[in-house]
Amino acid sequence: DRMTLLKLMPQQHFTKPPARYSEAALVRELEKRGVGRPSTYASIISTIQDRGYVRIENRRLFAEKIGDIVTDRLSESFQDLMDYGFTASMEERLDEIAAGQLNWKQLLNEFYKDFSQQVINAKDSTRGMRPNIPSVIDISCANSDCGRPMTIRTAGTGVFLGCSGYALPPKERCKATINLTPGDEAVNIDEDDEAESKRLLQRKRCDQCNTSMDSYLVDDTRKLHICGNNPDCSGFSVESGQYVIKGYDGPVIDCDKCGSDMQLKTGRFGKYFGCTGTSDEGTPCKNTRKLLRNGQPAPPKVDPIAMPELRCEKVEDHYVLRDGASGIFLAASQFPKYRETRAPTVSELQPYKEKIDQKYRFLLTAPASDPQGIPTVIRYSRKTREQYVRSEKEGKPAGWSAFYNNGRWEPVVKGS
Repeated sequence: DRMTLLKLMPQQHFTKPPARYSEAALVRELEKRGVGRPSTYASIISTIQDRGYVRIENRRLFAEKIGDIVTDRLSESFQDLMDYGFTASMEERLDEIAAGQLNWKQLLNEFYKDFSQQVINAKDSTRGMRPNIPSVIDISCANSDCGRPMTIRTAGTGVFLGCSGYALPPKERCKATINLTPGDEAVNIDEDDEAESKRLLQRKRCDQCNTSMDSYLVDDTRKLHICGNNPDCSGFSVESGQYVIKGYDGPVIDCDKCGSDMQLKTGRFGKYFGCTGTSDEGTPCKNTRKLLRNGQPAPPKVDPIAMPELRCEKVEDHYVLRDGASGIFLAASQFPKYRETRAPTVSELQPYKEKIDQKYRFLLTAPASDPQGIPTVIRYSRKTREQYVRSEKEGKPAGWSAFYNNGRWEPVVKGS
């Protein structure tokens, strides 16, 4: 019998890759493979994020480029250590040590015998771990006085362009860089299970190794496609056109210096808030605030106070009074060239009482010395998260300290 066509429904199906891990799914996988313990799961997840190995998008973990490179290099040079079985067996042997069934010195000797040799092999200049060699591209240096070609570099903060002249001697060295904005936005997995597969199919292919390429926006007229095997493959291509960089949609706080918006950024020391505004003179506002572990921005920092009469002890420089995550401290004025720091004494703050910020004025009322006449030093207690004073002899506590409580200083004598 002849059949009548009721409806034609064309459909195309893409094979889906395995679902990406969420934090909970990763913990379940660690438990399944015997890696880690409940007390270490949280630190494992936070560590791979802090080091820039992964990022979280739509509650899913995405591997970053530096994470791929580190994994490849370690797997090649330390095959045993990177094996899931090694980690699981080590956890079992540590349990045996805790139960008194195995001598811990014996375990360390066995481990370091092989590990030390692997480290020596990895450091070998000819047959050791493969270096992360930057790939040279045909984009000129952002510094108009340089003109050298830029190179593709990968760090914990992501992929960026750095001048090829960075490796030259100090007098000729060029430190110019260009930040790259990822050209592919994150896919909302909850909306389309095949969205990631479709995006991978649309990527350009490397003309050297046929691997899919990652795209980055250099500016509003150039898109850079980089081989997914970089730095092992130097393939790249530059596409010209008119591009619009997606607007910032992350958290925003007010700048305490100029009142402009501060956006969440990523630097070599982790995430921080950076100001997007400019000063009255038209120069960019460089105010920053650290992102604390609890997800909140650090309190605003006070402007440094120069103390030219206080000379550094180890370098030819003078101190400035700075405000940090652990309160005020003295640091060399030419930081980061000189990294000398120390805690100030109460008496050293007195000549600058008019410049001291209001939130630190209480330190000016602290005793300048203990009952024995020993000068007091301003310290920070990580336990109570407050600044206090204590007397010291040659950098060591002398046994007397005082804490500020309810508008007055309360002395504490060790052993009392």
